[in-house]
Parts: sequence; C-alpha cells; structure tokens
Amino acid sequence: MKAATTLASALAGLAAAALVHAQGSDELWNMTTRMEMDGMQMPPMSQQVCQKKGQGGAAPAPDPKCTTSDVRTAGNKTSWKMSCTGDEPMSGTGEITRTRDSMSGRMQLRGKDGVAMNVVYSGKLAGTCNAQAHQDPQQAALKQKMAAMQAQGDAQSAQMCKESIENFSTAVFEMQNAPCAPRKGEYCAHVKKTAQAMRTPAGYRKAMQIDGLKHDGWENAARFCGVQAAPVLAAACKSAVGGRDWQFVADFCPAESRKIAAEQCAGREYTVAMSSEYKAICGKQKSGFAQPARAAAQPAASAAPSAGDAVKEGARALKNLFGR
Repeated sequence: MKAATTLASALAGLAAAALVHAQGSDELWNMTTRMEMDGMQMPPMSQQVCQKKGQGGAAPAPDPKCTTSDVRTAGNKTSWKMSCTGDEPMSGTGEITRTRDSMSGRMQLRGKDGVAMNVVYSGKLAGTCNAQAHQDPQQAALKQKMAAMQAQGDAQSAQMCKESIENFSTAVFEMQNAPCAPRKGEYCAHVKKTAQAMRTPAGYRKAMQIDGLKHDGWENAARFCGVQAAPVLAAACKSAVGGRDWQFVADFCPAESRKIAAEQCAGREYTVAMSSEYKAICGKQKSGFAQPARAAAQPAASAAPSAGDAVKEGARALKNLFGR
C-alpha cells in the first residue's frame, strides 16, 4: 500500500509531462491527483509541477522502478503502457488529454496479487516557471552531489596530470586510455623546454635530481617526445670540459672522462694525481697509477764476530802491547 501511495503521488508529475507540445517558456501546473483502490478513495493530493515544453508525447516514468512503453499520441490525447517493479510490482495503462490551459486523465494499474488501483488526475496551467529550479529536491540534490563528485574527480585528475608533468612521469601519458594522455602536447612541451636547459652542466645536474629523470627516465621522456638525448648530453659535456668542471665530466661524460684520465692520471702516483685539479676523474680510476719510489737501501749490518775471531783479535792486542 505504501508503495502504491508513493506511486500515486508521483503520477501528478507524470500527468503534467505527458502533453507539453507548445514552444516557449516552461509551464507551471497546479495538479490534483486522486487514488481509488478496492472501492476506497484516498484524499486528493495537490502539488505544483514545472515542466519543460517539448517533453510531451513520451510519458516519463514517475519512479525509477517504472518504465513506459507503447506511447501513442492522437490530437491532444496521449496514451501509454506502464510496468513497475519492486516490492509491489504493477502494470497497466494510462491516458491524458490536454487543452491549451488544462489537462485531465487517469491510470489503471493492477498488481500481481490482483489488487487494482485507479489514479485520476487533473491540472490547470498556472503560469510560467523555470523547470530546472523546480526539480524534485532529492533529484536535484543527487544531481548536485554527482556534479560535485565529477568536479572533484576532474580537479584531482588535473592535479595528478600537473604533478606528472612536473615529475616527468612518462608512463601516465603514453599508456593507452591513460587519464593524462590528452595532455601529451603539454607534457612534451615541458620535456623539450627542459632539454634546452640541460645543454649546460648546471641545467643537466638540476634535471638529474628529479626522480622521474633518473636512471632511464630522461631517455624514456626524450624518446616519447621525439627529443634526441645524446646531443643534449654532448653539449653539456663540451661545456663542462671548456669550463674545467671535472666533477661533471666524471659523473656524466664517460668518453671525455676516459680521455682525460689517460692524459692526466695514468702513470702518476696516486697521491700526486689526487692532489691535482683532475682528482674527480682520477679518483674513479681503479688502476694505472705509478708505484711510489722505494726508500734507498740501508747498508747491511756487520756480522757479529765468531768466538775464534775474538780469540785472534785478543792475541794481536797483547802482542802489540808487549812489542812482540
């Protein structure tokens, strides 16, 4: 019974929407609905309904669980079939007739338990209105909530893409159907701008501190955006050599580092090489240093005299003493 009563109340909105054909501003209707069930009449219910023009002809369902079908319009009369599911499933037919400023109609529904319900409604055009402003409060609140959720989701997605651009997260731009894929142009513009700055040692160092560009990150970003990575590093290394930035050469320029190591480190003693301006490069060498000069040989210690030698030496001393 409760579901049927709710359905009857919702039918007022259905009645107002059924035959709106004229063009112009939205229409405000004073609707009255009366329900009859098993010979009993429920008190009439009145409400104002605002409907957009042009929605007539196709009778909308008054409840998400109800669907309409076989909608037919002849002159100013529209009829349809309806089926409702839920705790009290029902089905039936409805019709409505409209004049310029009034409408009337009825709906006959029957449940699976055999209970029949007749809904009689009538309406009078009261003026104009804004259909969007007169939406069902729950429906309007739901739409507002969904719009807010959508806006929040869009904002979060935009923030994620912004951070991905700044952090060079190439994967979220190149994966198929990735949320940030539409912003590939913006991402690659950032990659190309960064590549220009990386042609100096300072710019290259700064870029390599970003997690997304470490390891293979820079090569992946450059490949995805059509940037040649090798010339960028070559320019930075050339600048580093010209500016005698040997630490940069040691860290990022293997070819230049090997050449300078062969010229300035190999063959020198380790302590000498590590005290030179090339120590950053020399310190990465595992071999090639000259061995330090050995200390001069010390004279061999005199061997201790034997017992026989000591006796002979004593005899010579006595001989010299007595003059013999």
